[in-house]
Amino acid sequence: MKRVGSVSRAELADGGFVRLAYPPYDVLVTTVDGEPYAIEDACNHAGASLAAGSRSLVRPQCVVCPMHGYVFDLRTGHIVVPQGLCDDQRTFVVTVEGDEVVVWDAVDVTIIHA
Repeated sequence: MKRVGSVSRAELADGGFVRLAYPPYDVLVTTVDGEPYAIEDACNHAGASLAAGSRSLVRPQCVVCPMHGYVFDLRTGHIVVPQGLCDDQRTFVVTVEGDEVVVWDAVDVTIIHA
């Protein structure tokens, strides 16, 4: 796995959104019920920053895209509303190391033989 970056647990204490730069895109890091999660920040529909969005009032485990109101589950990256109109968000592996939440890119190393 490749290390993306880290965020202090204190930065995530209130359930806010933190964006980590990871070219060619950014990663949104947050917590749901105290557990850290990370998904690709750019909305798959139109590229808006999900970190600039807000928590769903009805589904607090979800983020609402600020551009068109699409709703994504922060734990899984799955699109919740509207279903079927764009792809799920990419997710990243997170680990807690002391006071840091570390984000990892799980690089696929599977070799496919023809």
